[in-house]
Amino acid sequence: MSKTTVWRVLYKRLVFKPYHIQMVQQLSDEDHRRRRDFCLQLQDLVSSDDHFLEKVQFSDEAKFHISGAVNRRNVRIWGSANPHAYVEHQSDSPKFNVFCTISSRNVYGPFFFAEETVTGMTYLDILQL
Repeated sequence: MSKTTVWRVLYKRLVFKPYHIQMVQQLSDEDHRRRRDFCLQLQDLVSSDDHFLEKVQFSDEAKFHISGAVNRRNVRIWGSANPHAYVEHQSDSPKFNVFCTISSRNVYGPFFFAEETVTGMTYLDILQL
């Protein structure tokens, strides 16, 4: 049976709705001030240096669980009312990190790390390769 058929039955016949699990972080007034200050500093740097954006690198990393645990954003819980549900996960399941950096001239990576924590020195080492 296809996923679409299952969703149609859940939605139309059982009158269930998909609910996302949400993770939230409390923000303080100080956080808003710091964001605004960062934006103003960035605007000053871009306007004072014509080549500033050529020096900027965007990077990201993702963590993958070997156990098959999935990203919470891809999980839906179906029900007739919001279940205010949570998902338990194994706290120390084996995982690995993937890191990549993009600049105006190059793509660096992807780099794979088995370490639990990737430090600034580790990043510096791979960027100097």
